[in-house]
Amino acid sequence: MHKILHTAILALLVGASLWGQGIQTQYGKNRVQFHRDFDEWSQYESDNFVAYWYGEGRNIGQAVVQLAEQDFASVQQLLEHRINEKIQIIVYTDLTDLKQSNIGSEEAFTNTGGQTKIVGNKVFVYFDGNHRHLRRQIREGIAEVFLDAMLFGSNIQEIVQNAVALNLPEWFKQGLSAYVGEPWSSDLDNRLRDALLRADFENFENFAEENPRLAGHSLWYFIGENFGASTVSNLLYLTRINRSVESGFLYVLGSPYEVITNGWYSYFHDRYASENALRQNPVNQDLKVKNKRKLPVSEVKISPDGQKVIYSTNEIGRFKVFMQDTRTGKRELIFAEGFRNAFQATDYNYPLLAWNPNNNEIAIIYERRDVVKLLTYDLSAKKSKTTDLAPDYQRVHSMGYVNPMTLVLSGTSRGFSDIFLYYLNTRQSERLTNDFYDDLDAAYVQLGGRRGILFASNRDNPVLQTARLDSIMPVGTFDIFYFDLDTRDKELIAITQTPLANERQPVPVDTALFAYLSDRSGLYNRETAYLEDYIHHYEQIVTLKDGSEFIFHADSALVGVDSQAIDTIRLHPVLKKRAVQYSSTNSSRSIEAHSTSPRTGKLAELIFFENEYRIFYGNVGIDTLVMPMPTLFQENQRRKSKEKTVEEVPAPPANNQLIEVPTPEIREEDIPVEKLDTGKIDIDNYLFQSEFDDEDVPTTVIQREENKVEKEESPSPVTKVQQPQVATLPPPAISGALTSTKGVYRFRPGKIIPYRLQFRTDFVTTQLDNSLLFDGLETISANPNGFGYPPPGILLKANFKDLFEDYEFEGGVRVPTSFNGTEYFLTFHNKKQRLDKRFSIYRRNLRESDEVISFVPRRREMNTMLGQYGVRYPLDIFRSLRATATLRRDRVEQLATERPALDVPTVNEQRAGIKLEYVFDNTLDVALNIKNGSRYKIFFEAVKRFDVNTNEGFNVSFNEGFMSVFGLDARHYQRIDKHSILALRVAGATSFGSEKMLYYLGGVDNWLFPAFSNDIPVPEGGDFAFQTLATPVRGFRMNIRNGNSYAVFNAELRAPIFKYFSKRIKSPFLRNFQVVGFFDMGTAWQGKDPFSTDNPLNTSYYPQDAPNPPVVVKVNYFRDPIVAGYGLGVRTVLFGYFVRVDYAWGIETRKVLAPRLYIALGMDF
Repeated sequence: MHKILHTAILALLVGASLWGQGIQTQYGKNRVQFHRDFDEWSQYESDNFVAYWYGEGRNIGQAVVQLAEQDFASVQQLLEHRINEKIQIIVYTDLTDLKQSNIGSEEAFTNTGGQTKIVGNKVFVYFDGNHRHLRRQIREGIAEVFLDAMLFGSNIQEIVQNAVALNLPEWFKQGLSAYVGEPWSSDLDNRLRDALLRADFENFENFAEENPRLAGHSLWYFIGENFGASTVSNLLYLTRINRSVESGFLYVLGSPYEVITNGWYSYFHDRYASENALRQNPVNQDLKVKNKRKLPVSEVKISPDGQKVIYSTNEIGRFKVFMQDTRTGKRELIFAEGFRNAFQATDYNYPLLAWNPNNNEIAIIYERRDVVKLLTYDLSAKKSKTTDLAPDYQRVHSMGYVNPMTLVLSGTSRGFSDIFLYYLNTRQSERLTNDFYDDLDAAYVQLGGRRGILFASNRDNPVLQTARLDSIMPVGTFDIFYFDLDTRDKELIAITQTPLANERQPVPVDTALFAYLSDRSGLYNRETAYLEDYIHHYEQIVTLKDGSEFIFHADSALVGVDSQAIDTIRLHPVLKKRAVQYSSTNSSRSIEAHSTSPRTGKLAELIFFENEYRIFYGNVGIDTLVMPMPTLFQENQRRKSKEKTVEEVPAPPANNQLIEVPTPEIREEDIPVEKLDTGKIDIDNYLFQSEFDDEDVPTTVIQREENKVEKEESPSPVTKVQQPQVATLPPPAISGALTSTKGVYRFRPGKIIPYRLQFRTDFVTTQLDNSLLFDGLETISANPNGFGYPPPGILLKANFKDLFEDYEFEGGVRVPTSFNGTEYFLTFHNKKQRLDKRFSIYRRNLRESDEVISFVPRRREMNTMLGQYGVRYPLDIFRSLRATATLRRDRVEQLATERPALDVPTVNEQRAGIKLEYVFDNTLDVALNIKNGSRYKIFFEAVKRFDVNTNEGFNVSFNEGFMSVFGLDARHYQRIDKHSILALRVAGATSFGSEKMLYYLGGVDNWLFPAFSNDIPVPEGGDFAFQTLATPVRGFRMNIRNGNSYAVFNAELRAPIFKYFSKRIKSPFLRNFQVVGFFDMGTAWQGKDPFSTDNPLNTSYYPQDAPNPPVVVKVNYFRDPIVAGYGLGVRTVLFGYFVRVDYAWGIETRKVLAPRLYIALGMDF
């Protein structure tokens, strides 16, 4: 009858999910908080967003709110959807802080190659020194929230139904959110170009299987370019309605899915092939780098003598710094740091490398436990020295040497990236720029006998001034600027002014030339430049008869000056410097990084070519003059922005004579002008007008320069620095493909709201469950006849979390199908600091009938209550130390069914215990119940029995009994091919002391119809206090072996067979269907070892039950203590539950037993 009831309940609970189904042993990864910055959060609230920030992240939080409001309307218009709730944006100062957050499960933070993370309507963003990247993250996060609401609904019922029915391919959602975040770029174009020109992919599906994000991004871009952006929302709507991507493509685009993807392939492949014919593959010497696994390479730096190259490889977080000789190819490992982490985004910002000008020392900046460190390595002594950088540096983005004792850094401080000088002797910093613009890629140069800093910045004004973030968002393209270290002039020299291209990574070439990377052709090529003098304007120097002088602009009228008092008027040209650029390369792939040796004219460059990072070594090639043709993507960008093709500048002249060139005019027709709606403010076309008069800058500067001229007493023309009139170009939207239609958001940076604790319901679930709660220990006194496996019951569980998931409440009740033995539990997690804390209480009450010893049946009541306090100290994301203190009370009371039952004493046992664990877990969930990696747990537990007597005062006695347990549970999941794995497990434990643990071997976890064997007697005189299971060993009932120690080995080959026939399976039953072949082996024993002759397994006494027999016969015979089982099984999702069905043959004492069928719930073994 019970079996029928269990089966009926299993069929009725169709709506239950997989929540809560798991394994008996708890592992899990960690989030490590290295600082206390997360203690206090603040928030900015706008019309559609709430941005939360902490510590030094105020400026980033302000930028996030303004950027989010700026782009909200365009994202909403593109997707044609609305949401009622405000989107919550959690702002982190950098990627390291983001990875310390408690928000989200392990799966939510799985590394997806830079994809913005979201959980519900919470978006996570971080600042990497580039506001353009921050804007992309925000747009992508908004799109993710919209897509989840559109595709899966807004309430729990819709989410569950659509998640099961709507099986979208990975590229669909990943690609669309990336497309909304950034429609297309030269970097993406370069990656797709390299992939399709390799001819490794025959069609879209093959490419999407390897790189779903880039494949989906390119397909959505293809659809938007060829069918219009309006088709995006229609595709989303019809895909959800029809629950099929193919149907959505057919109805919206009018062509089958295969035709569209074939068109995608032809569109990109043909254009890349034609463009590649006009370009040149790398011609420099290929530096043979040992990189069989094709790991990402970064930070390539050539030595001052041009004979050695240092570079770093990064294997998902584990980086190594190598030095390789360019002549012999010999490689040497200099430094290694970090660990492999496939679950969180890899930080490719570190390490930063630089050569000391003395050619004998290398500087390395890296991060350890959220502390930026500077390591200097002496090549001669083979020794290193490590120091901490000042905590004001939230992150360092680039590093270079000015001289052997001074570094130039680009770093983020208080939410803005600026340029610094760092003095190694004093460990002091000097700030060179201090504004809200992004300043990156700082490099020291010596040009024309003067020292200077070249850097990339998205500023639109070359004059340095302390400025706070206002309505201008620094999201424009990057240009190269020059800062004079000798004069410390506040007016920078703008090397480039390209509103549709980015220039990055300036490097010195010699004492007159420098180079940088530019994507103005659609690919990052190297351009070479030099500075020349030109006449900026003329000044008139008015000398009065009394000897005094005044300086005026040549166009100024002499108002208020008595002409009779003028002695002479002279005109002098004001000379300034400007850059002349020309292209040096016409590469078929983008140059990722480059480094030069000005002494020798040597160059090392990094290019992603044919699916691997390759380093090329050769001469700089300053005499080369090429004209790279723009890619089709770049041509489209120019056409959309109505921008004319930039004309190439001829090669530099042979001499350095002064060239008088009039100031280049910025013609009105060269600047894209759009018709403005006077009824609103368009932030992409704006002019600012102050209510105050313009600052009279020339007067102050003139006085300074007059004093300078008089001091020098030189007859040379009078020169000065004057603030020029700068034509401000409208900042383009991301990739130039999206323009905002919303006016400037009125923001009040002073309106800061302190964050207050707020809880929300994370989930409420009802499911069928028969797992062992709280370790599942059962006292011998409560059930002396064997282990009582809990019957399936209805588990009602609710979980509540605060916004940042630092605090978590979870409570539940499990009602058995027999309505006997209800269990209650409540837990509280405090994960605010690095040391996680956990409080738990548990109660169970069960009534059972005793063996019939009289005409009146006897019943007893067993009550268990326990309280736990646990702490977890994470060493890193994979490793943790855990400790749990337990207070437990077990009471067994005979119910009054007859008069003699009242004389049976009540058993009341109290115990206190402490459990210590070392846990490692680096497993990666590839699919449901398919993992890669390893995890293990080593634990020690000590339990002390005590007695509390309150009859005569309060008395506590600790002299009753003591038990210790030492154990291990290790599992490894080895990948066999793309879908199948070999899962291995080794587990064992032993107990010792005046009290022991009794382990029953056999059966499986969460067995729906358990069976217990009484053929194997329990060892006598074992003084057992608790009993539990040692599973799985399939092919037997529970208790095929028992004792105070056990050891188990399991092996499973798991193959999801239907995935080999189809890549996209809609049915969860078929998609998760796995065929399993398994082998189990194990033993449990009493005593020293399982093969001892005193093992109770091999000894029986006759008669066993007779009182005071005159003769007792002891019979010894052989039973192999080790049993094994093998068989086949299937795993799949049925009615929302993960069901395991195994058919096993047991092997006992070299004899194969009859097969046995197992049906169980839960995952893993």
